[in-house]
Amino acid sequence: MGEGFLRGKFKRWCWVILVSLGLASFSPGARADTVQPPYIRVLLDQGLSQVSFQVIQGGYQLLDEQGKEIARPVVGEAWEARTIDGKLFLIRQGQTLPQTFTGVVELRPQDEKTFNLFLYQGERLRGSLKIFLKPEGLATVNTLDLEQYLYGVVGPEMAVSTGTGEPGLEEALKAQAVVSRSYALSCLGSGGYYDVTDDTYTQVYRGYEAELVPGADKVKKAVDATRGQVIYYEGKLVKAYFHSNAGGYTEDSENVWSEALPYLRGVPSPEDEYALRFGGWIASTYSWSKTLTREEVQGMIKAWLERTGQTAELGDIIDLITSRERRDGSTPTVSGRVTRLEIVGTRGKAIAYRDRIRSVLGLRSTLFTLEMDSTVTILDGQGNKRELNYAGELKAVGAGGNPLSLNGPASEYAVAGAEGARMVPKIFQRVLIQGRGYGHGLGLSQWGARGMAAKGFSYRDIIEHYYNQGRYDGKLTIGPYTRRL
Repeated sequence: MGEGFLRGKFKRWCWVILVSLGLASFSPGARADTVQPPYIRVLLDQGLSQVSFQVIQGGYQLLDEQGKEIARPVVGEAWEARTIDGKLFLIRQGQTLPQTFTGVVELRPQDEKTFNLFLYQGERLRGSLKIFLKPEGLATVNTLDLEQYLYGVVGPEMAVSTGTGEPGLEEALKAQAVVSRSYALSCLGSGGYYDVTDDTYTQVYRGYEAELVPGADKVKKAVDATRGQVIYYEGKLVKAYFHSNAGGYTEDSENVWSEALPYLRGVPSPEDEYALRFGGWIASTYSWSKTLTREEVQGMIKAWLERTGQTAELGDIIDLITSRERRDGSTPTVSGRVTRLEIVGTRGKAIAYRDRIRSVLGLRSTLFTLEMDSTVTILDGQGNKRELNYAGELKAVGAGGNPLSLNGPASEYAVAGAEGARMVPKIFQRVLIQGRGYGHGLGLSQWGARGMAAKGFSYRDIIEHYYNQGRYDGKLTIGPYTRRL
């Protein structure tokens, strides 16, 4: 699943609903095309008042929800669908058709064995288009062959145009093809009238447009070379989550979301550093930092509370406390990811857990350290060192043994250290966050996969590493999807 190369949002869980899909093992050389590929339904848009489409190539027909033909659009003919007063209208070359619709209309190929292509909102797509009339507006779904769907997924997810000549790229693309195919199949039936979205919520999908960019030929070759191959763990299809960059180490699934899955265990991913060779935004998927002012932190936390429906009144934010405790209570997490962020205000507290922490402060991953300009290390009454971020209630012991306020009502106080004295604010004014990685950190690391491929590892090696900890013990198999009779 996916989180792609620059994917900051967390993914939904796609529970495995395989009414018609069976399970199989695989041995090298076995045929992967034992069945016709299933179709997948991709949500393109929701809540629109108008959409445009036209046939580019092939023969299409427009059908109503009973399957009755409405029209046969010809190549180049401009069509629109609009919702007015709770009804769906179709407009052909500027002329509104007399009939109205209250359910769904479909643009469907007359012969699915030929090459069919249509334009939707300016983008070229294979397959068919369904337009649903919903209370919130029009929703559109592209239905197409799973293998053709992967032509539009693997390239955008792997940012193939960034390194079409790099060594081993084909093996990384094969790994992504098998992972994306497995993930897509695990999502079948999970969304009601669609299976996956076209964005980072599931997998990025760019339709036929993705088949026309540099490197697209390598993507199609990788998809075709692994046709039908998916990942099983102990005979069950895996939820093949993936992300852009692990920052050096992936994580156990229960420390990111909730369910402990045996094939989503944290593993070293040193090849993530491969991203640094490219510089720019690619390098920033591995190592990043951001500085926030106190006002920015205040605003972001307020927005997060509103977004998540929390009514807690925190007042002024005075401290941010992180913890790396695992779900079982031990510490730290295998990768060092933060699992708990306590937000302390003058009037109350709020807590964000695990992957949801990313959305609080807009972080690329939960593999980060946090340092405030108010942070100091002190010795408590027992002589133990403690790190302190908020000094508003801190007292100093005077010459007579009496507790004294630090520098009275002033907003700063002096701290003496090895490099001399410095003034420190009692309440933080800036926060420096330094992190590694991009995404949730589960399963395949895409830049790690590219780094492994550049070193000569095969796509099977890559998959075994990220989903089976490189054990090669037979628990994880790569085999063809099959249908139950």
